[in-house]
Amino acid sequence: MKKNTYFKSIVILMILVIFGGCTSSTSKLSPMQKRHITTKTIEAEYENVYRATLTILQDQGYIVKNTDMASGLIVANADRKSSTTSQVMQSLFAGRIYNKGSEVEITCMVNKINNENSELRMNIREVQYGQSSAWGGSSKQNVNQVYDEKVYQNLFNEISIEVKRREALNK
Repeated sequence: MKKNTYFKSIVILMILVIFGGCTSSTSKLSPMQKRHITTKTIEAEYENVYRATLTILQDQGYIVKNTDMASGLIVANADRKSSTTSQVMQSLFAGRIYNKGSEVEITCMVNKINNENSELRMNIREVQYGQSSAWGGSSKQNVNQVYDEKVYQNLFNEISIEVKRREALNK
């Protein structure tokens, strides 16, 4: 019996070390650096940028939850499930499931600068779900604001391409 408890303790310690080592450098970013990562000026009219943003989010599997074209707001979510095998292993060795998956929420604001330019600001956050105890249900375990420059740049590039595609169709 002691061997089983010892093994569970080792597994839990390894999980904590792995997840504890995943610290982010976002606390080191200033508000201006965060704005620089999450904001892009696009040379296109407001409506085109707004609709292109909706299209790209839907293409990437996000479910649009809320839109308001007058204010420029778009809110979309996507579920990212962890593997069933991972959940079974967590349940067997730790007595609970630490990671039941996550939900990614993107909030976008499109602002009209002038007739030829629009500003797009995106905020991405990831909410991880798991069990706080062996008897508890699923709950939020961790909420992270994403500031990965590559993630934002890829989205901005795809939206810019969609804007150009729409402009070509309208000519």
